[in-house]
Amino acid sequence: MSRIPRFLPVLGRGRHRGPDRGACFLEYTALLAGEPFSDAPRCVDAELAAVLRHANDVLSDADRPLLVPLLGRGIGLVSPDAVRLRRDVARRLTDALGLRVAGDDWRLSGAGAHLDRLFWALMVEPAPVSTSAAWVARLMERLELLHECYEAVLAVPVGPRA
Repeated sequence: MSRIPRFLPVLGRGRHRGPDRGACFLEYTALLAGEPFSDAPRCVDAELAAVLRHANDVLSDADRPLLVPLLGRGIGLVSPDAVRLRRDVARRLTDALGLRVAGDDWRLSGAGAHLDRLFWALMVEPAPVSTSAAWVARLMERLELLHECYEAVLAVPVGPRA
């Protein structure tokens, strides 16, 4: 059973020994879900967790609080059919961005199965941004969109396979 901290942890870069020393985005999510303190909570798809872990670590201390509105939103975004989930999310994400992923990028992402690779490759599409503030704004917009894609895919019932 997880130990509930007496206070809410502060978001910080990297792994933490316990919530009294801070928490990365995923460690915080694990606490919110009632899971043991970990940066790999079972309640979040592993590829979504990878994207969020990287976002947490790449943001500056000043920008990291921008992630707070997304805390807890990834809880339950998992499926027993992780491959289908990730491929459908990848298609929704690229369609929503109006992008067609080149063959090499699509293969490197495992046809969408490696969403972490795909997400970060798409951060420079359709064109790189010119300032760090614009990059952070793009990151936050795309994290929101990624969550929306997961939610939409999981909202569609999966029928029997033919």
